[in-house]
Amino acid sequence: MSFKIRSQKKIDLNKVKLVVEITNNILKKNISKAYDNISSRANMPGFRKGKIPYKVIDLNYGKQYVLNEAASLSISELYPDIIKQSGLSPIDYPRIRINQLKEDLPLGFELELDLEPEIELPRYKGIRVTGISTDVSDEELNTQIDNIRGNFASLEPVGDERPVKKGDYVTLDFDGKIEGEPFSGSSEQDYLLEVGSDTMFTDFENSLIGVKKGEIKEVSLKLPEDSKDKETAGKKADYKISVKEIKAKKLPELDEAFLKNMGDYEDEEDFRKTLKEKLVEQKENFRKEKIVKEILDHMVDNMKSSVPEVMIKRRVKQINEEIDKNLKNQNITRKDYINAVKITEDKLNKEIRDRAEREIKEYLIFKALEKAERKNIELPEDEVNKEKENILTRYKSEEDIKKVKKFFESEDGRETIVQTLKRRKIIDILVNNAKIEEIKDKTGDDRKNKKLWTPGSK
Repeated sequence: MSFKIRSQKKIDLNKVKLVVEITNNILKKNISKAYDNISSRANMPGFRKGKIPYKVIDLNYGKQYVLNEAASLSISELYPDIIKQSGLSPIDYPRIRINQLKEDLPLGFELELDLEPEIELPRYKGIRVTGISTDVSDEELNTQIDNIRGNFASLEPVGDERPVKKGDYVTLDFDGKIEGEPFSGSSEQDYLLEVGSDTMFTDFENSLIGVKKGEIKEVSLKLPEDSKDKETAGKKADYKISVKEIKAKKLPELDEAFLKNMGDYEDEEDFRKTLKEKLVEQKENFRKEKIVKEILDHMVDNMKSSVPEVMIKRRVKQINEEIDKNLKNQNITRKDYINAVKITEDKLNKEIRDRAEREIKEYLIFKALEKAERKNIELPEDEVNKEKENILTRYKSEEDIKKVKKFFESEDGRETIVQTLKRRKIIDILVNNAKIEEIKDKTGDDRKNKKLWTPGSK
């Protein structure tokens, strides 16, 4: 072993001191490396960088300087292994104090570490939450089927006497002016618009409802306040609109040809049955997600322990790096993104910090739950192996399967599986011990209001 942890002592609530000794052969190896490093960066008259003799370095820098550099190299090299062996989770850089540093002796030093806090676990059993129904009504099923049919719909002209309805596709000529002057995007010829799609602004599209083919409508409309064109936002515009053609969607029949495109279904009844099962599964997943979120919201709101600032700052840095990477992949600058979502830099930074603090609190809560429920989340080896097999079934190519198997064989791979399974068991414990009040299904509203506020966020 290239090092020994001589002692490990708790010196405060979340601080630990390690007394460590690194073998002399490691120190000696790094003494040579220290000389080479100093030689490569030193400027000494008469010597080229990287070619300065050791004695000259000793004369100009002193032996102790070289030993200090060697000690730093040795500690940096072995620090990850020292932490792994200690079983600790530091949240910041260690404070180091050298106790013994001589060329022919082991390197002795102390590490003082700030650790992840062990929080006081908020109440997590008997929390009142709301549960939505997982029943799928005939109306919901029919709506879903119509949405699928809509993807294969054809557009067919309506009768000349039939006016525009919401959902129609209309071909337009329009000309808009503000105080008699045209503006950007004010005029188009043969423009195809789905009425009600919000492709144009809402008032413009609503003004078409009731108009017949061949009619010309003149209307004054207020342009949206949130228009991208700041010069015209909120101003009154006069439009002359000519409806040239009206088409409506014609949905395909649920016949044999249509079902063949959808998959291997015996008949319409089989298709409806399979689709209903999928909708039930979606609702069950959403129901569970909603319950878990309400439980975690309660626990986070009632968590009394504070979160170390260094953990928040570290997570904020990671989130910013994730955002910048996602924006770069989309060829969008951070400034353009801020302008597009109409948010200030300060507000974005606050949202990132709030998100970071929330994620850390959840992380610490799950760590505490893992400790509190350790007897109930033990994992037999066959359960771990079964999860590996389940994951492997998601991959098709032999190359991908080989890569995943190799990852599973590593220590990190196994730990990933174990932590996933433990978290799943903890979530089941939270849900099974909650007091669920059943409510009317509001799945649609909740999904509609869900907001993705940063690129790459979940």
